[in-house]
Amino acid sequence: MTFPELSGYLDRLESTTSRNDLVKTLAELYTKTSPDEIQPLTYLIQGRLVPFFEPVEIGLGEKLVVAAIAQAFGTPLDDVAKLFGRVGDLGLVAAQLAGHGSSSALPVTEVHARLMDIAGAAGAGSVEKKRSLFAALLKHADSASAKHLVRIALGRLRLGIGDPTVLDALSFARKGDRSLRPVLEAAYNRVSDLGLIARTFWAGGEPEVNALEVTVGRPIRSQLAERLPNPEAVIKKLGPVAVQPKYDGIRVQIHKSGEVVRVFSRNLEDYTRMFSELTAAARGLTDDTLILDGEAIAYSKELEEYLPFQLTASRRRQHGIEQAARELPLVAFVFDILYRNGRDLTDLPYEERLALVDEVIAGSTVLLPAPIIKTDSVEVLTKTLLDYISQGLEGVVVKRPDSKYQAGARNFNWVKLKRHTSGELSDTVDLVLLGYYFGKGKRAEFGVGALLAGVYDAENDRFATITKLGTGLSDAEWRQIHERADTLQVDQRPARVDSILVPDVWLKPEVVVEVMADEITPSPRHTAGKVGDEPGFALRFPRVVSFRGADKRAEDATTVHEIAELFRQQRERKQPA
Repeated sequence: MTFPELSGYLDRLESTTSRNDLVKTLAELYTKTSPDEIQPLTYLIQGRLVPFFEPVEIGLGEKLVVAAIAQAFGTPLDDVAKLFGRVGDLGLVAAQLAGHGSSSALPVTEVHARLMDIAGAAGAGSVEKKRSLFAALLKHADSASAKHLVRIALGRLRLGIGDPTVLDALSFARKGDRSLRPVLEAAYNRVSDLGLIARTFWAGGEPEVNALEVTVGRPIRSQLAERLPNPEAVIKKLGPVAVQPKYDGIRVQIHKSGEVVRVFSRNLEDYTRMFSELTAAARGLTDDTLILDGEAIAYSKELEEYLPFQLTASRRRQHGIEQAARELPLVAFVFDILYRNGRDLTDLPYEERLALVDEVIAGSTVLLPAPIIKTDSVEVLTKTLLDYISQGLEGVVVKRPDSKYQAGARNFNWVKLKRHTSGELSDTVDLVLLGYYFGKGKRAEFGVGALLAGVYDAENDRFATITKLGTGLSDAEWRQIHERADTLQVDQRPARVDSILVPDVWLKPEVVVEVMADEITPSPRHTAGKVGDEPGFALRFPRVVSFRGADKRAEDATTVHEIAELFRQQRERKQPA
């Protein structure tokens, strides 16, 4: 497949407003690819060159791309900059200047390889080299190819394709339906690499996909916790449980293979360099290969105090890493082990895995075992919950002692109990910003008056609306959200957004906010949980608590399933005893 052919499909995907059409178009694209092409192509449609956990970036900023466009098309630099100022999209600038070149009829595999060369340019003269290599790639590109090359280079491909959509499309391409989605998703949860899944599936079919194993160096999709309203409900549903603190930190997965250690976030980002003390501590462990699951948090050993999340989050940085590590050292509370010395441990019961944690990290002053209490008592669970909240933690996570580690799953093997606040809704929810309305009065100066927010429908890989947000933000935060929103504006409703309401401005679903509300109510105006003529869900008196950082992707937001469960729990609490 040539890159112009791929660009034609990218144009179709970009203009699609139906998720079903996204799946079918992507499936059609896949049917025209070979096993050698499908892996790099899968990365490119995500605007990537490699899987998310590999820290490879093309490294072209706007100024460098402007210079490359000027060089490629023989246009004065100032003219390119002025055109960019008018159009606001360097992809469209490149498309206007590209003309009708033909030598961009390069195979997709070669374009991917040349972009990898650009990403790999380093050291003295690397900036000039990146510019020249990218200009050479653009030079004879046709209009559509130039547009998408620039957007890929800048990480701004506007397709709205989530992981489930890719998995559905792969199944659809081979079977004409989504029947193989569970098989593909299970493998993806083990290896976290859509390109590898696609290549394996194309080359070897379902048996080879099933054979993909947990491997050190490839993060496993994190197991997630369900919600229950109180300790009574937990003990009633789960019986005897293992109880551990719920830390307000950053979820980390630590991989060790000999002297090589990598630290991954819940979002599959590589934090190895940023969290150097965790890397050094893991390197000092005696086992040859390990995968540990835990929570990194800024912790004062002298005061025996957990520090606020904002301080922990400040360690995610690209500059001043060594100084930050000295001033604000992290510890990781390890609550699970998934792999040890060549053996996948995810099928072992939790209590057996937990016993291995103590053995593996014994003696470390940085990797610490998360404390545990085993109980079947409501009173003990309540006391433990209140004790951890008094220490400044979010609450507790309770786990079935006999449960396996189910990568990527959210079920009642793990349940979280968090601090309660006033109001019927006893927990905060994480919502995705989908659009905004222009402000009136004082809000007019901010440019934003209210925000349209939604939750993630994991089953259908879409975002469904649940509320408008207008309170909880300071003046500075309103200005901040408007500034951020300017970079996320899209001309039409994104294909993965399901909404009856139409905001003044649609946004690419990326920003996640933590929200508290008084209760969940039925609503015909919102699409979260809406089926046919049945109403969906809405939030009553919602207010923004905080902005989530890079630890939460839009797909990690609260799900429709969780909202439905919270609504059920809320209804039960209201029923007279």
